[in-house]
Amino acid sequence: MTRLTIPRIFSVTLVLVLITITIHAEVPGTMNYQGCLNDASGDPVTDGPHNVTFRIYDQTNVIIWEETHIVFTTSGLFSVQLGSNGVLLTPDVFSHAERWLGITVETNPELSPRTPFNTVPYAFKTGNLQSPDIVDEPGVAAYVGDYYMYLEDSTYDVICSLTITCPATGYVMAIAHGRLATLPQHTEGTDSYATVGISDIPASLPGNQDLDFHIDSAAPSGTYSIPFGMTNMFTVPAAGTYTYYMIGFEHSGSVSVADMQFNLVYFPTAYGTVDPVPPPVNSWIGDDSTYFDNSDSKQVETGKAEPKLVDILQLERELTEMKARIDMIQQRIDSSKSERR
Repeated sequence: MTRLTIPRIFSVTLVLVLITITIHAEVPGTMNYQGCLNDASGDPVTDGPHNVTFRIYDQTNVIIWEETHIVFTTSGLFSVQLGSNGVLLTPDVFSHAERWLGITVETNPELSPRTPFNTVPYAFKTGNLQSPDIVDEPGVAAYVGDYYMYLEDSTYDVICSLTITCPATGYVMAIAHGRLATLPQHTEGTDSYATVGISDIPASLPGNQDLDFHIDSAAPSGTYSIPFGMTNMFTVPAAGTYTYYMIGFEHSGSVSVADMQFNLVYFPTAYGTVDPVPPPVNSWIGDDSTYFDNSDSKQVETGKAEPKLVDILQLERELTEMKARIDMIQQRIDSSKSERR
């Protein structure tokens, strides 16, 4: 708490005690200032109005802002809103780290020493979230959809997308949830199959983003639904605007998405290891169903899963080894029979 003294006023010496300085959250160009006026004995001055002039000085001792208020004291206490009497506190006022507040009561000389500003008033410098001087702090973006979206067969569908402006390098956590359903209804004899995920590319899913919804063809005809939720963490390489996508891929049947919620949260700092997002990968669905390639978003023309060559070669090697073992065992059996004769 700072105690400042000034010369006499009507044979009364006043002492100004700084209590609080607070900043409005929306940075409207004003600042609350509270204090207490006491006489030389430390007792509160008589209740009533007092003319007080407030000045802000820069590092070269030049006045860059000035405003006079009539403050009303009660037991010496008063409160005033600086910038509310016609001279707004603009971001330029706090464009430098060295600023001092000078206070003059009535016609007396200015209080001495002047009061240096702490870090609080420099919130004015940020202006709003579009300012190039934005503080690198967490921020969010959110999307809500309360409708049904029918996924197209064998193609990537952007269920929803969301853009966030990041002030610096960092990370964006994407959080999505919703409900998958067989609308129109699932038909017995047909697989109802779809995949959902989060990506930074509108026609591709990372390898860790392939949340499946599958109603087997043997299931009775009817409507089926299930809620889903997922997250993904993306690295932000530089300040700028980034767009992320909630994506669906319908493999077979008829699947819809509803009650979508998509949130993005920007974080400037990591306090642990952040694994990179896996690249797109090929995915296989079922034993003999469709095959899709995340890298080019195309369905295999035959509509059937082409054989995995690497698996066939492995099976062929194992079969050759088994045949060799069988031949060796057969030779031992034949040799044993010959010895017995």
